[in-house]
Amino acid sequence: MGKKRMSKWTINNLVVMGAGAVGGYFGAMVDRHTSTQVYYIARGAHLEAMLLHGLRVNSERESFKLQVTASDDPRSVEAADMILLGVKSYDTPQAIAQLKPIVEGQTQILTLQNGIENYRKLVDAFGPDRVIQGFCRIGASVPAPGTIAHSTMGTITIGNPVNGMIQDRHKKVRELFDSAGIQCRFSEDIEHDIWVKFAWNCIFNMLTTVAFVKVDDLFETEEAESLCYKLFDEIKRVARAEEVELTDDDRDQIIDGARELTDFKTSTYQDREKGKTLEFEAFTGAVTRLAQQHDIEVPHHDTLYALLKLIDQNRNENL
Repeated sequence: MGKKRMSKWTINNLVVMGAGAVGGYFGAMVDRHTSTQVYYIARGAHLEAMLLHGLRVNSERESFKLQVTASDDPRSVEAADMILLGVKSYDTPQAIAQLKPIVEGQTQILTLQNGIENYRKLVDAFGPDRVIQGFCRIGASVPAPGTIAHSTMGTITIGNPVNGMIQDRHKKVRELFDSAGIQCRFSEDIEHDIWVKFAWNCIFNMLTTVAFVKVDDLFETEEAESLCYKLFDEIKRVARAEEVELTDDDRDQIIDGARELTDFKTSTYQDREKGKTLEFEAFTGAVTRLAQQHDIEVPHHDTLYALLKLIDQNRNENL
C-alpha cells in the first residue's frame, strides 16, 4: 500500500490510527473531499463492519457512506506520509510499538489525543520533528459498528510547543484539513490551549462520568456548578506550577461554554455507558500526579479520582 517517498513532504496518504468517533470522522472527511488515500486502523466489531459494509457518517452537516481500506495492523501500510493518532491515552504505548514499522522518511504524526501526557510520550519515541501537537473539539460517537454520528463542532487546532512558530509541515496539515472542509487553526501558544482543553475534560468529562449525567445537567444544582469552579481552581494551581497560566477568561470560556451545551454526552460518559475502560488517568489522574510532584493540595480531584477508579474497576458489573 505504500507510496514513493518525496524529497519535499507531501501528504499522499493518511493513516488514521484509532478510527473511532474522532479519528474516523476526520479521516472520513479527508477521504471524501480530497485525493489523499486514507487507511483506517481499527479493531473489533467496528472494523468488521467497515470491511463488510463500509463506513457511514451521519451528520447534520452531511451524511455519506464510504468504501474504505481498513485493518487492525498498521503494517498493512508499507509507509505513512501522515498518521492521525486518535487512540485512547491508555493505548498510546501499544500504538507507538505498532506504528514504528511504518514511520520512516518524512512521516509526520499528528496527535489529537486527550490529555497533556501523550505528546511527550510520542516525542520520546519518534523525536520532536516527527510529532505535531494538536487537539480537537467535536461531538461524535459510534452508535453502532461501522457508523459515526457527528453532532456538533468538528475543529482541529495545531501548534508548535518548541517556539510557537508555524512550519511548512503545519501549513501542509492545515491545507489538507481545510480542503476537507475541516476548520484547522494554528495556535501560537499550543501549550496554553492544550491546558484549556485539558481543564474542560478534567471538569466535564470526569463529573459527567461519575454522576452519569449529561453536561447541562451539572448546572441544575448550585452545588454541582460550584464544584466545577473548585475543580478549575485546583487545575489552575497545578498548571501554574507547570509554567502555564490559566486565566479567569479561560475559566469563563470553559464553564460558560459548557453551560450552553444541550443534551451533550462526553466521551468518557459514553465509555461508561458501553462498559469500556475509562480514560480517567489521562485527566484526573494526571492532575493528581502533577499535584503530588509539586506538593499542591487538590482534595476535589483526589476524591474524584477515587470515585472514578472505583467505577472503572466495577464497570462491567454496573451495566
